Amino acid sequence: MDLKELVVQFIASHGYTGLYLFVVCDTLVVFLPSKAVLALIGFFVGSGILSLAPAMLMAVLGSMTGVSLCYFIGRKIGCPFFKKYGRFIRVTPERLLQAEVWACRYGAPVIVLSYFVPGLRHITPYLSGITRLPYWKVMFFTAAGALMWSVVFIYLGLFIDDIFNRMPEINVIKIFLKTN
Repeated sequence: MDLKELVVQFIASHGYTGLYLFVVCDTLVVFLPSKAVLALIGFFVGSGILSLAPAMLMAVLGSMTGVSLCYFIGRKIGCPFFKKYGRFIRVTPERLLQAEVWACRYGAPVIVLSYFVPGLRHITPYLSGITRLPYWKVMFFTAAGALMWSVVFIYLGLFIDDIFNRMPEINVIKIFLKTN
């Protein structure tokens, strides 16, 4: 069983709680197929397995929880870690200072954009904590970005479900999903 099948099975059996936990884990830099899974959630919504509002709420809350954890990890461990080991990965004190200046200038809007750039969404919360962006700002822009991200990919799944409903031969897939 591959990772996508495992995630689908987990969410199908645990519902909204599974979706929430999936998004929390995904945010903690466990690289999971989040965009594909959110589109599948849209497919589940279109099939009547899940409801739209709770699915979006769980995706946003899961993302905000994961970002909060990453933020505080970055805030507590980040600077001491990079001061001690940064030279091994070419992160000098000067680069940390540059990152802090950059984060103060552009950090909050980048949080929203990071949801649509592969990999960036995973490091942004740590950098926000390391550079000590105000927590309220990080959470505000995280909520905005997570909401946009959820809407785009869940509605993509709804669109795919609509296409499947127009093609009778594909309805066998939906029957299989409902019975499992």
